[in-house]
Amino acid sequence: MSEIKIAIPLHGKMAARAFHQPSFRQCLTEGGFKPLYFLSPVYYRSFEFDPEQYFELHVEQYDAQYQKHFLLQQLRMLRRFVVVTETTDMRFREFIETKLFDATLTGMTAQMAYVSFIRRVPGMGAFLAWLERRLYVTHAHDEKINQEHISCVLTPGMGNYGYWNESNFAHEAQRLSIPVFTAITNYDNVVNMGYRGFEPKCMAVWSKQMADEVIRLHNFSARHLEITGPVQYDRFVLPLPKGREEFLKYLNLDPSKKTILFAGGVNINHYFDIYHILVGQKEKVWREPFNLIIRPYPHIKLLSSPAWKVLETLFQQAGAYISNPGSIDASGDRTAEFRVDLAFDEGPDELNYLLRYSDVMVNYFSTIGLEAAICDLPTIHVAYDPYTFGLRFSVTTGFLQRQTHNRRPLRLAAARVTKNENELFKALEDYLSDHTLDRDARRAYAESECGELDGRAGARLVEMIKSKL
Repeated sequence: MSEIKIAIPLHGKMAARAFHQPSFRQCLTEGGFKPLYFLSPVYYRSFEFDPEQYFELHVEQYDAQYQKHFLLQQLRMLRRFVVVTETTDMRFREFIETKLFDATLTGMTAQMAYVSFIRRVPGMGAFLAWLERRLYVTHAHDEKINQEHISCVLTPGMGNYGYWNESNFAHEAQRLSIPVFTAITNYDNVVNMGYRGFEPKCMAVWSKQMADEVIRLHNFSARHLEITGPVQYDRFVLPLPKGREEFLKYLNLDPSKKTILFAGGVNINHYFDIYHILVGQKEKVWREPFNLIIRPYPHIKLLSSPAWKVLETLFQQAGAYISNPGSIDASGDRTAEFRVDLAFDEGPDELNYLLRYSDVMVNYFSTIGLEAAICDLPTIHVAYDPYTFGLRFSVTTGFLQRQTHNRRPLRLAAARVTKNENELFKALEDYLSDHTLDRDARRAYAESECGELDGRAGARLVEMIKSKL
């Protein structure tokens, strides 16, 4: 039996880390598929790939079309906000804030009233997506799709905010009568990223909770939904080749000490705050010396900041280990980061070890809090900003706490939410003294978001696609 050729367009990190990881590629091969990857230029032009299996995703053509047509920009902007949740409400206000000083008062007021009305009209999301498909047809990959005799397509997300390129690819395939399947790649995609851009043959979601949200918020048919679990988290169930002692020694850390992991976001201020807490006041954190690991958010906006260079030096001087998958060298080379995204290196990635072998994690309500719950790592969310002068609200903890997925009771019950320094010190003391605190809550939260955590999400996704062809 010949292999089934499945095209997979990959533009962003989450998609790459889900659909290009070795375990999923193995699932595809075992299921009789041959994956053909269409990679974003930043990935495709950084390495030498097998020309029979890897192709460039023509992002420049899509971007040129977007920049050329004002109506297309408006359609996508509106589609981002027509799924009405707490998060999209705040994203809309953030959007208005960015325009305030460049627009007239009358123009800004009119746009606010217009968008506020449009986003609450029933069925508007489907209508906007239909208009976009009808008015802005692309043919960037038609020739390659036909030439390679592609049987089906798998895309991340649903063609909503942040997934425009994969959505355009899906439209091209559907116009050629090729079935398109989609799988959600982050737990906030459904509630935070706006209305979907196309109608897939079948959509893979993580859990019953996510399925219910897709049906309610996106008017999606339950008949075309299947619960598979999150593909990228299969790796957290697999055994690790290195034990805790061996791994920490490899990082030049002391296995006999407690280990605190800080996983930060894009806001550089938070790293200064954590330095003040975990280095400047370390005697209040734990009665004995401890290992400190800093995991910066792999975003160029943070890592190219001069302030980060200063902080990195300060943390290293204090004996902290910097786990930096997004490191950028003096020439601006991001190859190391891309290697991690595409899982080129053999064996588990460093984050997998950190989440399983640390004793506690400090964080600011990011996705890694869910990953920590899967790995039974106690998590403390910092819910205050010592300094807010000059900061846009969208980078504060107040903004993060008000997002839909961060207000879920199970998420809050699975971690300690600290409103000041004293609460943070108390939470660190509690978790470092007893790693099992809130264990049941962590498990309940992980299962509510991810469904069955058995390491077979990738296999179920492949089975779903094969059964629908």
